[in-house]
Formats: sequence, C-alpha cells, structure tokens
Amino acid sequence: RGFSGGTRDMYQEVLKFGAQIVDALVDYKHPVFVYIPPGGELRGGSWVVIDPSINPDQMEMYADVESRGGILEPPGIVEVKFRAAQQKEMMHRLDPELQSLDAQLEGSLSAEAPGADDIQSKINAREVKLAPLYTQIACEFADLHDRTGRMEAKGVIRKGLEWKRAREFFYWRVKARLLCAEVEREICSADSALSLTAAKELVSGWLSEAGKTEDKDVCAFLEEAPFASKVEGVKIEATKRRVRELYESLPDGEKASALK
Repeated sequence: RGFSGGTRDMYQEVLKFGAQIVDALVDYKHPVFVYIPPGGELRGGSWVVIDPSINPDQMEMYADVESRGGILEPPGIVEVKFRAAQQKEMMHRLDPELQSLDAQLEGSLSAEAPGADDIQSKINAREVKLAPLYTQIACEFADLHDRTGRMEAKGVIRKGLEWKRAREFFYWRVKARLLCAEVEREICSADSALSLTAAKELVSGWLSEAGKTEDKDVCAFLEEAPFASKVEGVKIEATKRRVRELYESLPDGEKASALK
C-alpha cells in the first residue's frame, strides 16, 4: 500500500528495497507484466515502484475487474477533496428539508423574530443526520475512480481482465511479446540507428497492415517469419544511408574518384 516513511519502514529498509526494484526494472531488457489480482489494491509508493513508465518499452500493467488502484484509498480522497464544509454546502443545495429551514432562518433573521436559535439547532441536527450518508456516497464515488474502467481510461493500465480468462490471456500475450521482441532485435541489428521504440512502432505498423491485432493471431502469424523481407529492406536502407553519409564526408576532390 505504499511507504509511510516512518521508523518501522526505515528500520526494515523498505525504501531501500523499493529503490532497488526500480533500478532493476529501469535496465531490464525483457517483457515485464504487472497484474493486480481480484480483490487486490495497489496504492501510493507501491504503485510508484512498479509503474510501467519506469520502463515503457518492456513493462505492461493489467488489473482484474474486481481490483482497485490509486494513490489514496477512497476515505483518504474524501478527506482531501470533499471536506465537511463542502459536504454541508452540498446538503443545503440538495436537501429539501434544509432548504426549508434555511428559508425559515433567513425570514426569522430579517424580521428579527424569536426562534432563530431553534431553527439553527434543527439545521445542525439535520446536518449531523445526513453526514454519514453523504460520506458513504462520496466514498463510493471515489471508489469508482479506482476501478479498472477508470484506470484503463486514464492509460495507467493496458487492459482490465477477468480472473477466469487471465491465464489464457497472459499465455498468448507473453508468447506474442517474445515473438515481437525477436523481430525487433532483428530490426535493431539491421539498422543500429533505430531505437527499440522505433523498432516496436515498425513491427506494430506491419502487424496492423496484415490485420493481426489479437495476440493469438499475432503468434500464429509471426511463427511463419513473414517479415524477413521487410527486415532485409530495413537493412538495405540503412546500408544506403551509411554509404551516402560516407560519400558526403569525403573531400570534394575525392568524390569523383570514389564513384569509379
């Protein structure tokens, strides 16, 4: 759930080991999958340690539809974003009984009539009665922001999964990632100027052109080595580019003789 920074965490070297996890993930060269299981919660500093932005080329995060994720838990969000004063303001805006009491109090004060204290007491009692209900609703609303749909919409996870299909999904996903990684390495070897990200974009574009988007289809397709000619084309273009660069680096008097 995170790092408190207190004496216990410091004694157990929680921050130190968390930093070691980040250091290891930054330089890791193989696919990494993070999965929040059913009923699991990922919060605060624990999220920071395994966030895919640490190594976006290799890391992917998934969450079960029954899991939760976010920096603060719902009660904490409510304490920060929906304080008592804001709750009371909403009560007076939405509750008919409070609206009636507010009108009575305003009329009593304007007419300087007795009974204002009694009306204020009723208002306070009504606010106390409504407070648990508003807090519960606020916590439920905050909880909606921690669910899979919202995490996926914000782009912090790649996809929401159901537990009964998770094993099958990861089998094909891991296999597809490994097959794609093999093609990406061939591309980077063919053109050393290309970054891994650029190689990934190339492979993704080629798969889209072939109409292969599902992991199972991608696996069956890549096992036939369909991109050998495309990788060779990348190598040829890289060679042409290097030859042009070498030619342009020659002195003007030597360029003509280089073409003989």
